[in-house]
Amino acid sequence: GNSTPLATTHGRTSLSSRFGGVRGLSYAWWMDRKTRVTGGPSSKGLLPAGSPVGVGLLLPQQKPTTVSLRRSGLEVPTRLVILPLATVVGACGPVGQGLVPHQVLESYERVPGVLRIGTEPSRAIPLTERGHTLILPKGSARGIVVFIDPRRFPSEALEVRPGEFEHEALRRSVAVLHITTGNPLDFLFEDRDVDDLARRIGGILQTNGLGDTPVFLAGLSLGGTRALRLAEFLEANGAPYGLRATAVTIVDAPLDMVRLWAAERRAATVGFHPAAQDEGRWVTYLLETHLGGSPHEHREEYVRYSPFVFGEEGGGNAVHLRDIAVRAYHEPDVDWWIENRRKSYYDMNSLDLAALVNELLLSGNSRASLVTTHGRRKGYSERTSPHTWSIVDNAELVDWFLRQVQR
Repeated sequence: GNSTPLATTHGRTSLSSRFGGVRGLSYAWWMDRKTRVTGGPSSKGLLPAGSPVGVGLLLPQQKPTTVSLRRSGLEVPTRLVILPLATVVGACGPVGQGLVPHQVLESYERVPGVLRIGTEPSRAIPLTERGHTLILPKGSARGIVVFIDPRRFPSEALEVRPGEFEHEALRRSVAVLHITTGNPLDFLFEDRDVDDLARRIGGILQTNGLGDTPVFLAGLSLGGTRALRLAEFLEANGAPYGLRATAVTIVDAPLDMVRLWAAERRAATVGFHPAAQDEGRWVTYLLETHLGGSPHEHREEYVRYSPFVFGEEGGGNAVHLRDIAVRAYHEPDVDWWIENRRKSYYDMNSLDLAALVNELLLSGNSRASLVTTHGRRKGYSERTSPHTWSIVDNAELVDWFLRQVQR
């Protein structure tokens, strides 16, 4: 049905579109004497050949089955067996616990070239892949969460485990779309780039029967910047391509580029931590390159682009968020930032998030909220960075998304 061509890597054949429990069935295929059971929560998704998963498993002596890939018009012989879902769950024991039926559709193409992140010849990184991974629940979707990712979603390692975002979304019949532009550091500086992204998302939804499904946007760090930028663009332009955000969630995302430029400029100058110094260099380079210089020289360009600017009337572009549910997460561990990066509150994205939510509440948006955590992040006791998605309760977040549909 919804399939893409087979891809062969190092002599192994795998389906780019993988199915787990769709319409009561689970699909598996043969790979180098190991069997991958899609939709299962095992650490690698692989079981040794001959494992007692179920009597329907493909054995080495079985004949290859021809799989018809109707959308691509191909018929490709491969060793494939269709297993009843009950067989997989019932016979897998611990491996089958938490299984959530789902379907994965993906399409990517390599984008040639490099992205310049500095004036020196060595300051360049490869562009990545442009495409998407769509993860569908069994049956009708109650909504779809869109992440604008920096690189291809690692669907081969997808583990639908309780607590993980995809698991919590799927068990609530919410689809997940991971989409990329091919630029791993994409700020979406130009409206034409946002328009192209909106067109692609709208096309994916229409093609897969999700045209009327509520859309939720989400992202961490620069991914959150992109999510808010897209939400504002859609609202400002009258829902192009039939696309409008019902709700947006951002996690520790930079929003005010006037503030960010100053913070990153200082990090590059101070040079306390190599990673912070390097980030300061490439962030200021990209901002100055695309916005015409520093905010001292071209503040109007920074205001035009930024999802939010403190001190601007209505927060600048934040005026387009007055009718959208917005939730911002952060763990403002300033002690960690001082100790590990020599950064203070002025350098933290928390300033942008708190100011944005406050501005929206002042404008009458009662569905704007700030979630502030302390010590919730994974590895807190080991003093890991607070700049992480792990501060989010994924199950509660999906429930929050769905509540916005009813309001």
